[in-house]
This record gives sequence, C-alpha cells and structure tokens, in this order.
Amino acid sequence: MSQSNIRIILIILAALVLGGVYLYVYKPNMDDKNSLDSEISTLQAKYDDLKAKEVHRDEYIALTKEYNEKFDDAIAIFPATLDQEISVMFMKGVEKDQGNLKFDINSVGLGKEELFYSLGSGGASADGTASGAYDCYKAAFPISYNGSYEGIKDFVDYIMAYKYRMNITSASIAYDASADVYSGVINLNAYCVTGGDRQADTVTTDVQNGVSNIFLGGSGAATPSSSGASTVSASSNDVKITLNNANGDSNAGVVISAGGSNITYSDNDVATVDVKIEGNTATISLGSDEITVDIADGASSFGIYVNSSARVDSDDTNGVKLNVSNSSDVAVDIKVDGDDSSSPRFTVGSKSGTVRVN
Repeated sequence: MSQSNIRIILIILAALVLGGVYLYVYKPNMDDKNSLDSEISTLQAKYDDLKAKEVHRDEYIALTKEYNEKFDDAIAIFPATLDQEISVMFMKGVEKDQGNLKFDINSVGLGKEELFYSLGSGGASADGTASGAYDCYKAAFPISYNGSYEGIKDFVDYIMAYKYRMNITSASIAYDASADVYSGVINLNAYCVTGGDRQADTVTTDVQNGVSNIFLGGSGAATPSSSGASTVSASSNDVKITLNNANGDSNAGVVISAGGSNITYSDNDVATVDVKIEGNTATISLGSDEITVDIADGASSFGIYVNSSARVDSDDTNGVKLNVSNSSDVAVDIKVDGDDSSSPRFTVGSKSGTVRVN
C-alpha cells in the first residue's frame, strides 16, 4: 500500500474518531451542561423569590393563621354530616304544644344528600362525586304540619336562629276557622360541609333495656307518681324566674335569680333565656348577662321555678322563651306557676338532653 493511501486512511480514521468524540462525548456533556445551567437558573430564581419572602415570614404566618380562623368560623355554621338519625331528632325537637305555641309535624321527607360544591376545586365534579378538600352537600326536607299561627312563626324564628345554616324555600298555610288550626307544607333545605378533621354531631337515641314500662322507666324518664307533681317549688329551686308586667313601676318585667345573683330585663317584649348545663356547671344567660351555678355532686336534677302572672292588658306583652341545652346526666325540671292561661308569658324553645316541664 502506498504512502499516499496510508495517509488517506489515517485522515479518514482521525475524522471518524473526532466525529465519535463530538457525538458521544462532547455533545452529551454540553447537553448536560445546558440542562444543569437551566436548572440552576430556575432554582436561583426560586431561591431569590423565597429569600425575598423570608423577610415577611412572620407576616405570612400571622395572615395564614388569621385566614384559617376565618375559614373555620365560616364553616362552623354548617354541620359535618346530615345523618338521618340527627335529622329525625331535630324534627322531633321542633314539635311543640305549649300554650299558644302549637306545631305538630304530620310527615317529613328525609331528602338524600346532594353534592353542590367542592371547596378548593372550583365547583362540583361533573359526575356529582366529591372532589375537593371540603365538600358541600344539601338535602331537602318537605314538612307537612299543623298548629297555631304563633307556633308557625316560632318554628320559622327557630330555623332562622338555629346554630346551623338552614333556609325555607317555600311555605304554604291554610286556615281551618272551625278548628282554629293552620296547616300546610314547609320546604326546608339543610346543608353540611364535610372534609378535613371535621367531626360529626352525635345523638343518643338508645332506651335503657329491662324497664317494665317504656313510658315511665329508664334514665331521664318521669318517675311513677300518683299526682305527677314536681319537687321544684318557690322555696326549693336552683333558678327562679319571676315574670311581671314590664309596664309596671314597681318591678322589672323579668327577674332571674340564681346562686345569689340576679339578672333583670325591663323591655316589654319576649326575652330569650339560655340555660346550658355541662358537667356540674349551669350557665344561665340573657343577652350579655349571665350567671354561673355549680351543681352539687350526686344531684339528680336541676330545678327551674317560674313564677309568672296573668296579663294586665293588651299592652302587657313581655315574657320569656327558655332554651335548654343539657349535656349532663342531671335532669332539668321546670315548674311553672301562675302563668296566663290564654296568653302565657313563659314558653320553652329549643331543648336537648333530659328536660321535664311541669
């Protein structure tokens, strides 16, 4: 082979080696370098942004805490579930037969929960399934009722002031003049927000086993008595509520006495009094005023004595609506004396736990 041919072959081999080095060594390394440069640039931008935000760390933490608290407050007016057991007990609790406040539910439809919005996802999913961190449901409850006009108004007031958000979408009222009874259908919507660490409300519907008479036996039930009289009296009580004519000059219209303290109310309208019993403590509140009373260990009942009076004239309109929330094992006994038979000053609003009215 001539020298010129050898030289040509060497040149070709050198070109192949250089090409291989470029394709398989230099070019991959340059691609890796460019990729690293791009990643470094992205990370540097992110670092610079976080570094700038670091200056406002405490401000962001405070704002995050504030917004989380506002969010918790916003969803607190919605329960975590719409369990049918709770719905049934709620409907049972709104029925009344107290003086001129009468409201009886003939039938109610327990609507199925329907997803209508998912917080954090911008809406509900197309197939109607949950898709967000917090999912919003609603259920419709058509209620067939009869009762008094005042009872219907009291029911509407109760729904509007209830601790959880509800709304009445429509209502019909028919009046039977011969029986002085109102009847109709109220369509009620209830809502709930599920998700996060929200806990469902609980309701106790158990009846103690082994009693001989389910109407007179068991925890919290009325004890058999020939007279049915309450042991609560003017001289034996834990709370005394005195109701007089608010337009009189001598006394306040409402006087609440408990634990050596008094709350008075002089406006000529119906005041709302809340009694909350937890453990061995009872809190009685009217507006911003409240009295706290300790319940003796081993006590089986907490007595509320209401000393009312007849109306003086048509301008005498004051009274009390009593709401009782009892989460203790102690029964709340309410004794009412002297109330106006045709237009009572005293009515019982919402109640939970063992509450007995005599």
